[in-house]
Amino acid sequence: MNKNKKYILLILLILLIALVGLLLVKNFDKEDVNSKNKRTNNVVNEDTEQKFLLEGYPIEEVPLYKLTKISSNKYIVGMDPSITSPFYEKDFNYYNVVLETEASQSEFLEYYKNLFDKEYVEEYPSSDMVKGFVGEYRVTAAHYDSYNTGYIQVYLPKDEFTKINKYFGTYPNLFELDPIFVEGGNTYGLLNQVGGQVEYSKFFTVIDSGDVNKDGINDVDEFSVLMDKYKELYKEKPEYVFDSEKSVITWKEEGYSVSVNFSRDHGRIYLNIRGSIDR
Repeated sequence: MNKNKKYILLILLILLIALVGLLLVKNFDKEDVNSKNKRTNNVVNEDTEQKFLLEGYPIEEVPLYKLTKISSNKYIVGMDPSITSPFYEKDFNYYNVVLETEASQSEFLEYYKNLFDKEYVEEYPSSDMVKGFVGEYRVTAAHYDSYNTGYIQVYLPKDEFTKINKYFGTYPNLFELDPIFVEGGNTYGLLNQVGGQVEYSKFFTVIDSGDVNKDGINDVDEFSVLMDKYKELYKEKPEYVFDSEKSVITWKEEGYSVSVNFSRDHGRIYLNIRGSIDR
């Protein structure tokens, strides 16, 4: 082989090596960009979901397994003596999280069983829920094998119980209480819907005056009296509606949607107030 042919082959070999190197660099850059995009998307997703996680929820102690979306996060005060927690306790404060998860039902429940310092084992346990203790918290995790939805409840230590909801510093006082109401519980929540909503709710037991004159007939129909009172009180509010079939009054005020449900079956009044999370 003469010198010219050797020279041409050498040039071609150098060009081939350069071309391969260029392709490798481009591919690396593409993977690096994809990796950065993926990390960025994850950060955006985490930031978005953080918007619906209440400050104070013990995320380090009780993580949200394979989270893809937080549907709602609520802080609940239970003080109705007729209601007990899943740990059969009265008077309790707890966080409730509804989330979408990539985990299957078995994966989800197994993760929280392994997270527990000690499992709370019942005589007849549910196949859809596990209960246990994580540090100072009592925790339930449920997955009903439907729509990849998980449910987490984290109960605060008993000695920290308060009847006043610690998130009610911004509570909009848009409903006038009646003396025959006895508050049984209240909730503050962040809802991942309609662009994000904040929710305040309370429920009240209605004191029944009973049959004072002993004629076998209830002296006062408290619910009829209450409905007449509140229909008159709020009828001039914007978008006021009274649904006689459901016994529910709704209206708009100060940027909030307010609903009051007069539930005879439960003997209770349910108040719900919702507004934009960005207000």
